[in-house]
Amino acid sequence: MAVHVVGNICIDWRFALPHLPRAGETANADALSFDLGGKGALQAIATARTGASVHLWAAVGEDAEAATIRSLLEGAGLSADRLTAVDAATDRSVILVEAGGENAIVSAVAAARAFRPAMAALLMVAEPGDFLLMQNNLAPAVTEAAMAAARARGLKTVWNPSPVNAGAARLNVDLAIVNRGEGEALTGATDPAAMLPGLCERGAGAAIVTLGSGGAAVLAAADRAPVMVPVAPVAAVDTSGAGDVFCGVVVGALHAGRSLEDAARIATAAARLCVTRPGTAASIPTAAEIAALTVK
Repeated sequence: MAVHVVGNICIDWRFALPHLPRAGETANADALSFDLGGKGALQAIATARTGASVHLWAAVGEDAEAATIRSLLEGAGLSADRLTAVDAATDRSVILVEAGGENAIVSAVAAARAFRPAMAALLMVAEPGDFLLMQNNLAPAVTEAAMAAARARGLKTVWNPSPVNAGAARLNVDLAIVNRGEGEALTGATDPAAMLPGLCERGAGAAIVTLGSGGAAVLAAADRAPVMVPVAPVAAVDTSGAGDVFCGVVVGALHAGRSLEDAARIATAAARLCVTRPGTAASIPTAAEIAALTVK
């Protein structure tokens, strides 16, 4: 059984700042770093570090940055064999991180928007019972078609509809994972306990709302009561990537046979580790760290 992550991959430039710039302000960074990024790539790496067999299906351009991405991906322990070259620039993100860990991110996503996953090739590799994990960086019609094809094949579908747009109105997935802002945008509710059934009403079989330092709220099925998963407080250094670590670890734990509530507990602890470190891919907990969390 495997996990197929269909999404985006990019190069991240991270600027550390005393505070996020205000409108019209020019700010000088205290530090600059370079990392592998993209929600698809980060979620795939996090999933793989749970011990799951992972295939990442994503797009890069035909430029020098694409070669850098392939090297970085293989250095993170994932094969670059499923990457597709498209006629667009390789995607890039600029991440501004202020003291205290809050961030703002701007991404160029031409490669992701041009990506048309080779679902026929994916479904030849996939088996019923495998997982498909997607985000919301691809064109909405592409995401919808990929999810439908995977469900018809018998795959378990997990969607993190981030960034939220109008194409995320109907979910039609086995599990939806959103943060508080995304949950409010999709359901109109401000209380996470109300967001969860709202997500199920929109087609999700189960739902999780992540709450940052508040942990997560979990609804394993529409006819069950929500469960709150707390998290111990921690001094955050950089919150970028924490949501992707959460998604990847949830899917990896489900792949290993854990319950949804237990998977959310492990993922919350992994995301807590992530925010104590700078970077995106660089902040993802190691396989040994995630394995330690599964026995607590």
